[in-house]
Amino acid sequence: MRRYLHVSFVFLIVFMLLVSGCGKATHVVTPTIEEQPVLESAAPTVSPTPESTLTPTASPTPEMRITPTEAPPIPCTITFDSDRDGNAEIYSMAPDGSRTINLTNDAADDSEPAWSADGSQIAFVSNRPNKEQEGGNYVYVMDADGSNVRQLTFENDSARPDWSHDGSQITYSNKGDIYIIKADGSGQSVNLTNSPEEDVQPTWSPDGSQIAWLTMEGDKGNIFVMNADGSHAAQLTENGKAYDVLWTIDGEIFSHWDHPDGVCQRCVMAADGSNARDAGGKGELQRYLPFKTADGERVECINGDMNAGNEEIYLVGEMFADIFLNLTNNPGLDRNPDWPANCLAGFEEVMPEEAAVPSAAQNEPVLGYAGDDPTQWQRKNNFQKGCEALGIRCAYGEIPDLVKQNVSAIVLNSNPETIERDTSAIDEAVEKGIPVFVLDAEIEINGAYSILADRGDMMRVTLNNLFKDSAGSGEFAYFDFSSNQMDAELIKGLLEAAYPQIKVVTTDTERYNFKDDAYIFNDLIEAYPTLEAIWTNSGYTNAVFGIVNNISSAENYPMMNCEPSKTGFYIWKDRTTEHPGFECVIVSNPPGIAYDAVYAAYYMVSGETIDESALEGQYGNALVVDFPVVTNENLAEWMEIIHYENDDFVADEWMTPEEIKDKWFE
Repeated sequence: MRRYLHVSFVFLIVFMLLVSGCGKATHVVTPTIEEQPVLESAAPTVSPTPESTLTPTASPTPEMRITPTEAPPIPCTITFDSDRDGNAEIYSMAPDGSRTINLTNDAADDSEPAWSADGSQIAFVSNRPNKEQEGGNYVYVMDADGSNVRQLTFENDSARPDWSHDGSQITYSNKGDIYIIKADGSGQSVNLTNSPEEDVQPTWSPDGSQIAWLTMEGDKGNIFVMNADGSHAAQLTENGKAYDVLWTIDGEIFSHWDHPDGVCQRCVMAADGSNARDAGGKGELQRYLPFKTADGERVECINGDMNAGNEEIYLVGEMFADIFLNLTNNPGLDRNPDWPANCLAGFEEVMPEEAAVPSAAQNEPVLGYAGDDPTQWQRKNNFQKGCEALGIRCAYGEIPDLVKQNVSAIVLNSNPETIERDTSAIDEAVEKGIPVFVLDAEIEINGAYSILADRGDMMRVTLNNLFKDSAGSGEFAYFDFSSNQMDAELIKGLLEAAYPQIKVVTTDTERYNFKDDAYIFNDLIEAYPTLEAIWTNSGYTNAVFGIVNNISSAENYPMMNCEPSKTGFYIWKDRTTEHPGFECVIVSNPPGIAYDAVYAAYYMVSGETIDESALEGQYGNALVVDFPVVTNENLAEWMEIIHYENDDFVADEWMTPEEIKDKWFE
């Protein structure tokens, strides 16, 4: 059964209405049998190619006394997918991260591996072509050493395979339905849900009797459970905020979701949706979702992004010096770890709470997040990621609500335009001894701290890049479409101080309102054909196309700043392909400040003292972070980072916990 956690894309808000008992079942399940084509020959056998770091001899195994009726224990060998070799491949590694082997070693993309319970086979998804199709995503099965590869499913867009515990069947999703098929390829696949909804992420219960899955409507997910034959489908959650669904070691349901009464965010409940409760924080998830180390210790194994754009696989436990042990430690994207269920022999029961959680954990801080803005979802995700990494509880709401909950510290999402409206609420919090860490804005209140990227420094770096090829001279147009004109004031001051030879030809956002009318940019180019640079804070796409469509010679393209989102990156990249002389710069205000704020708050309420020399800003209470700078020279690197992100993903970075402590604390 699939059992991995991802701590980077966790959407936790304040959540979810539970339905006890059988809940509301919206699926009318009519299982249907799918005809499976017969291939003339099986897919070619793939021999694994060891990485250069592979040690050919295995570590010595201690001698064990095994009775004739006992099956020898198997190690928790981890399989995962990674793009470290240029495309997605399936790898295996020992429980301590050693002996990494590329099992698939194929030109196609191979991903989403799932172990059979006995550790003998691995199912995975591949888009490799064969005689019957030129490509697509299908489920394949291979032996544990990467040999004997064979295609199992023939429905394109197959995804997320998972084994029944006895190894006889595999469940998977395909085009919005949940299927099962015999693991040996005999027989036909059966559509269990056969519904108009988008059904994804099927996962088999430990005893093989049930399958849980998510039903999606847009980005809203709810948890369903059914019998393994597709009967008795029951809806367990209703408000569309479930992010994932996993089975615990003893057959309950685990999910990242928000309980409506604030009961939990990492939640465990019975398989019928009853008895919802908090799965706990640091060191506690091992109770429900354990991993066994080579030494037999009970820990957690997760997939996470602790450094911007670099996903790794970690073990989590109190025995490790920094709680986290990085197993992969590779610049590639390492994802989807899984291990054989039978390797967890001896861990079949949930560990008693007192054995899993140090007593000190009961007094760990609770951090609150206020000022949520859906358009700045990355900040909220980064806040939650910090809480996940520390294993502490997070609460969400406005400042007065969080004060009533007696949280330990508050992270306030803000900006220079809205900070004043929160002044009285911040005063109330700090008067009660609750420090407030304000994101992206400064305020003069004792007990409040700002965490931000220096806007003046960001603008200075932007202008330096815009004027780098013009020797600090030439014609410049800038357009501040915001009501407060703060960016325009920054630019004006920097030009006067550092670029006296730059000639500003226009800043008229009414005459050249290309934000609302793309054709207006044509007028700008016609009026000022020798522009060296253009700056804007809106209408980026219209500006980019206005340049390449109205200027025939690449030598005459003005340098400009591009939109810092994934959409902006792709528009930039495509223009450089079609028009090699086109140049842009992105200087992004990083949403990772929320992650930095979590650690700053945690360290402070845990007794650490902020280093006074680290405080900067207008009021001497700001902790300043670095920011991403993207140019044509490093654009390709950033394209790899943002490839799997949402279209509105903004270029991001954050500090490591060690950097935060060293830079900001005594």
